[in-house]
Amino acid sequence: MNIVSDEELKKKYDQLYQKFVKGNFLEVIRECNKILKKRKHQLFFNLLSVAYQKNGEIEKSIDVMREALALNPNHPNFLNNIGTCFYKLHKYSVAKKYYEKGLEIDNSHLHILNNMGNLKRETNKIEESIEYYKKVLSIQKDAVPALFNLVGIYRITNQKEESKKYCKKILELNKKLTDADRQYSLVHKYVENDPHLNEMLKKINDDDLNNLEKIHLYYGIHKAYEDIQDYKNAFKFLNIGNQLIKKETKYNFSKDEKKINNYINLYKKIRHLKSSAAHRDLIFIVGMPRSGSSLIEQVLSSHKSVFGGGEIPYIQEIANKIISEKKIDASLMDNYRNDYLSLISELNDSSSFFTDKELLNFYNIGLILSLFPKARIINCTRDPLDNCWSIYKNYFPIKTQFVNDFKDIAKFYKLYLNTMNFWQKEFPKNIFNLKYETLVENPKNQIEKILYFCDLEWDENVMSHHKSSRIIRTLSFDQANKPISKKVSNTIKNYKSMIGDLIKEF
Repeated sequence: MNIVSDEELKKKYDQLYQKFVKGNFLEVIRECNKILKKRKHQLFFNLLSVAYQKNGEIEKSIDVMREALALNPNHPNFLNNIGTCFYKLHKYSVAKKYYEKGLEIDNSHLHILNNMGNLKRETNKIEESIEYYKKVLSIQKDAVPALFNLVGIYRITNQKEESKKYCKKILELNKKLTDADRQYSLVHKYVENDPHLNEMLKKINDDDLNNLEKIHLYYGIHKAYEDIQDYKNAFKFLNIGNQLIKKETKYNFSKDEKKINNYINLYKKIRHLKSSAAHRDLIFIVGMPRSGSSLIEQVLSSHKSVFGGGEIPYIQEIANKIISEKKIDASLMDNYRNDYLSLISELNDSSSFFTDKELLNFYNIGLILSLFPKARIINCTRDPLDNCWSIYKNYFPIKTQFVNDFKDIAKFYKLYLNTMNFWQKEFPKNIFNLKYETLVENPKNQIEKILYFCDLEWDENVMSHHKSSRIIRTLSFDQANKPISKKVSNTIKNYKSMIGDLIKEF
């Protein structure tokens, strides 16, 4: 296609943007690259950069933005996009430099202000984060991303009324933004004939809502019915929500099975390249979601010598890069080892020990212990039925995964067990199996064992983890910010007559 005029370019951009919205990222990438070979236009640089980000190709997105900045080094959109790339790589200091330069050029750039808020949130500077989001709203009061960010940050800091307030503002702007209904439900205690429950029930029948918009309502209604102890209706709406997500994501278990096999095979290729470096200061927390991992990281991060890094995707990214390498040798492994250490240095506050709580790192324990042979692995476990039910009943961000179907959850759980059995035979001294029920029954005893395993001295602060100022961003933030209780959550008892298919699996 020979595109000459600005009008033709704009028309083509609008077409590609619609494809981008629908998730056709590869097509957008292909077409943008074709156009940019003929004409270097800012719209297509931006669209290509974001399409690469959405497709998980962050490095390519950076390359695009570097080319764009070489042509126009002071374009705030370019500076914002490349800053966001580094933010997604957790290179916060680099991202901050680009954002700051962008704000020097345009101090009212809404996207950069919002992203600076995100950066401050991720580096635990909560008050500064809120200031940035509110600056966005002072410029544009209906800026939905900033409103949602305030909903989230007030929720995880237990400022429930503030979180509710911003949910209401979002819904006043657009009732179809039903994620605000779902998030409102998380900070609201429902009663019989609750006005918000009635509003959600009325809205769920609105033909103007698409499936993705209805999904949030189904989870919100589930939470409301559970609050008022109408478990039959709670399960009904939860079930419909999960079914809709599965329909949207089209999860395929065999892909996860293949992926794990690939990582085990990678370990078999590299185990002879094991490093002699010490790094006893790295603690990796793995397991299934909803297994108590957020709680134990909060406990550990309350120790004076430990920094809680949270869920970090670096190891899986490194694994994927190594798999694609034609030649794997000691020098290459050293490079990736140093890459990981450099990346986490962006997060660490100079504490001696560092935790990485990316749960699905259980895929890559072989790689972790090849890179860092002295690292410690804490494998969080929980009663299988309780664990799988807790996964099913909680909302996870919509993407292709195993969490929305009883059989898928059970199959993945068994795959996790088999994978951990393999690693435990390979690395019996590096893995500590922590059972959630045992932890809550005798917390001090278990925490003492964990600290000993990690070569950490006793610190009384670990028994007051709930007083920590550290912000937890996972689903379990509420439980992990409370004192450890012997009373284990047992909501499953209210649904046992309805989850026969899950019970059968165990």
